[in-house]
Amino acid sequence: MDNNNTVNTSVLSSDDKLFALLSHISVVLGGILMPIIIWAIKKDQSKFIRFHSLQAIFYHIAVSVIIIFLVIILVVFVFLGAGIGALSGHNGSSDAMPVMMIIFMVLFYGMIFVIAFGSIGYGIYLAVKSYGGALIKIPFIGNIIYRKVYGAG
Repeated sequence: MDNNNTVNTSVLSSDDKLFALLSHISVVLGGILMPIIIWAIKKDQSKFIRFHSLQAIFYHIAVSVIIIFLVIILVVFVFLGAGIGALSGHNGSSDAMPVMMIIFMVLFYGMIFVIAFGSIGYGIYLAVKSYGGALIKIPFIGNIIYRKVYGAG
């Protein structure tokens, strides 16, 4: 392995690269179950597949946690806005929703949209790089998984 985190591709089989690609492309195609199944079946056969499938699993978890967190915040602010509206005399009548609440909701839906489609784009990028034999590391979790799988920093 050299400094740019690539494995000698002559050592990797086409199956290694394919299963690494499938682990990451699961963001689009199969959800979190696909990398879990790939990891369970192939973890003892290839460190390359183990590395990429574990990264894909934790990537799915991280994206899901972020989106769930944003949705919870959105729900809390909607209920707070409804509660404040009720206290101020806007008891569900045809009065327009407060402008700040509308702006807040648009921004939050925009963030969820950007995170969802950004995660799909990054997952496709990871899939293409892994199919090329790269040991590309996802920020934060990539180094941890690399040390666990390859035993080095």
